[in-house]
Amino acid sequence: MDQQGRAPLALVVEDEALLALEMQDVLQAEGFETQIACTEAAALAMSPDGLAVAVVNLRLNGRLLGHGVIRRLRERQPNLPVVVVTGYDPDAPQADLRGLGWPTARLQKPIQSNELGEAVRSVIVQAQTGARPVIGRRQRDGAGRD
Repeated sequence: MDQQGRAPLALVVEDEALLALEMQDVLQAEGFETQIACTEAAALAMSPDGLAVAVVNLRLNGRLLGHGVIRRLRERQPNLPVVVVTGYDPDAPQADLRGLGWPTARLQKPIQSNELGEAVRSVIVQAQTGARPVIGRRQRDGAGRD
């Protein structure tokens, strides 16, 4: 709850309706008020200041738009906690999250509801404490090191 007694606000940016509703249920069970956007334009039009967290799918409506959504949200609210949902392999170029800022957590599809709750709590704690995650480098970035 914030100072006015409202639940913290989470934005879900997901084009698969059933998955978006499932994420909304999980976030509401975690104590969040939620808004769902199915397109990049809708996400940017409805994202108010003071989001507690955003959950963003990298691929929206058949296009790789999630990176742009995250950048634009963080232009408005630097250090916004973001959970990225993706079906891409973590080493795929499309799944590269470098340059998107921090704190960011990645969830691989298909996701389990307990994973979403844990990831949301983790990025919010990282934002509040400034504690960066221990892991975070892509495997191929460390290749060739001793």
